[in-house]
Amino acid sequence: MFYARTTNHAPEAIKKKLCSCGGFEAGSPLSHMNRQKHEHAGENQNKPNHRKKEPMQTKQSVINSSTVIAAFGLLSMLLAVSETAHAQGNNDAPPVVFQAAGPDAASIQGAVDSFRALLGNNNLNNPGPLHKGRREINWDGGNPNVLDTTAPVNPFLVFLNTRGSQFTTPGLGLSQAPPSGGPQGGLAVLFSNPTYGQTFRTFSASRLFTPVGSNITEASFSIPGTNGTAPAVVRGFGAVFTDVDQPDGSPSPRLSNRRSNTLIEYFDRNGRLLFSSSVPASPGNGNLSFFGIVFDDARIASVRIKTGDVAPGPNDDRNHDIVMMDDFVYGEPQLLTN
Repeated sequence: MFYARTTNHAPEAIKKKLCSCGGFEAGSPLSHMNRQKHEHAGENQNKPNHRKKEPMQTKQSVINSSTVIAAFGLLSMLLAVSETAHAQGNNDAPPVVFQAAGPDAASIQGAVDSFRALLGNNNLNNPGPLHKGRREINWDGGNPNVLDTTAPVNPFLVFLNTRGSQFTTPGLGLSQAPPSGGPQGGLAVLFSNPTYGQTFRTFSASRLFTPVGSNITEASFSIPGTNGTAPAVVRGFGAVFTDVDQPDGSPSPRLSNRRSNTLIEYFDRNGRLLFSSSVPASPGNGNLSFFGIVFDDARIASVRIKTGDVAPGPNDDRNHDIVMMDDFVYGEPQLLTN
């Protein structure tokens, strides 16, 4: 199931494109309602302080009044999604929002592909600075046959130089692993929980990405090829999730949406919240979800992702929503200037 939200600020060509992507049927335009005002971390100079509170933040209560249903022969499960998002920035134009959830990769493929198309061509490992395009990380080591489980590291710098991104967590570290199998046994052995081999599914084979000892992952950006020495901003960031079982949660005006079970928050260079949203849920083992946004310009300096309501380890059940991540897709990092 694919929800594509456009706004009155989006160019008409983009609106038509998002509502007519291959294999999908579009309903009526989505609406923005109930706008009101309210108030609303980070390892080196590349990462702003996410805990900073800023006044005069705009709250957008967004109700999906249109659903785009994937026509893949199997009807995706319909979810009644009522999402509260928060947006702020010097440029009043809100981002274009992409979200989808369903039982398999086909359920979200249209949303992911449309998100990629809006960002531009894949720049792979080419050094920057480049003025357009996107970068992707699928955690698979360039080969779907790679089944190694990587030991938790913090910060996670594997893609710092080649793709201009680094990741940290307040927990022990971050790891790449298949749900099960391989030389080290995958997530099932990493978290000493054999049920994880059946609980999670990949979007792109064969590994997933997860914090260890926490359910928080933080991303920051730099110009590819500079080994992190040239801080950067991006215009969009999206991620694939597996096994988001719980719905949006109970958004808190004071703390953005942080009561939501699975959440993405986007920050500017000063650590001010630009946008936040719950990730759409699709209950059922291994079901997949996608959420991403694209601004008109590069302004996202960092991203904070909350996966599930507890750090991985316990069984995924009614009391715990355990969530893993797959592909990350983001805009070409642009130099952060004074």
